[in-house]
Amino acid sequence: MTSLAPIYAERTNAPHLTKIGPEHLPVLSSILRNVQRDDPFSRSAAYYAMTGRKGLWAYGDDETMMLVARHPNRDDILLLFPPMGRDPAGLLAKAVDDPLSLPSGRLELARFSAKDQALASRLRTMGAKEPHQEKVLDWAYPVHVVSPKRIVEREGKPFVSFRGHINRAIRAGYRAEPIDLDQNRDDILRIIEQWADSRGDSDFSHDDLTGPTHSVLNLMDRTDLDIGGTISYDSDDAPIGFWLWEQVGTTAMSLVRAYLRHPGNAEYGILSMAEQLSNANIPEMCLGGSETADLDAFKRKMQPVRSIALSTVALPDRHLAAAMRRYPVAPFPARA
Repeated sequence: MTSLAPIYAERTNAPHLTKIGPEHLPVLSSILRNVQRDDPFSRSAAYYAMTGRKGLWAYGDDETMMLVARHPNRDDILLLFPPMGRDPAGLLAKAVDDPLSLPSGRLELARFSAKDQALASRLRTMGAKEPHQEKVLDWAYPVHVVSPKRIVEREGKPFVSFRGHINRAIRAGYRAEPIDLDQNRDDILRIIEQWADSRGDSDFSHDDLTGPTHSVLNLMDRTDLDIGGTISYDSDDAPIGFWLWEQVGTTAMSLVRAYLRHPGNAEYGILSMAEQLSNANIPEMCLGGSETADLDAFKRKMQPVRSIALSTVALPDRHLAAAMRRYPVAPFPARA
């Protein structure tokens, strides 16, 4: 595995916390490419930066590290992503035993996989609760990986409905093109504002809905991460949808997408994405997980080549309480 030392301000054998900014992302990206986990997003620096847009840190030493993020929608929660390196379980135990070494907040282990047996064993000894289904973020439902080539071909009975939607979109005169920020930035911003406004019944704030897009656009402006995308227009050349992803090796990682409610628009967006990736000889697209059952059902219609179920683990509050007794500092206030 690539040395973790360049992430930290100084070499250290003891766990150390470093805030991650755009300048760290090239090194982080090179480290993540070597991570061996079944969750594809564990290799996406752009995904972590987007999810950690309200605060992202690296915690660890020269040999073991985990990424820590302020929950993007709940300020009182700190997300700990599964550690990587020599001693993942040991590092997690250190973080929980002395939570004041981390930013304030209730600790949750995010994107926990059934294959994380070493972590599961340590969590049981720590008295952590059983993994539970995520309630808010994008792994509430399984992560799905699809074949762009198969979507482009859209053959057979599983794609009957999809073909119907695509034919409707073609008759309506939709078109799509690869995203060029110099040409498409204003259209992307217009789409995301209209999309957020249409979600008035959502439990999320306007910032919750538009924040991921603004974060990814910022990454495109300030980093060299390999982020691309597609944007769709209707027959009047009005922008109606976009999709942005990061390419990591031979897999494209879906970051953010928004399609306005036009017949066949969402399906046409998936086809445009698949055509662009297939033409670039990218064999896999990770659609990610979903926050809702409806979105999960939509992704399943694309006939995933594999799916990965993830969960969340609430880390034991008793460790935080014990630390608070040793060091009397007010906890981060819970959202009302």
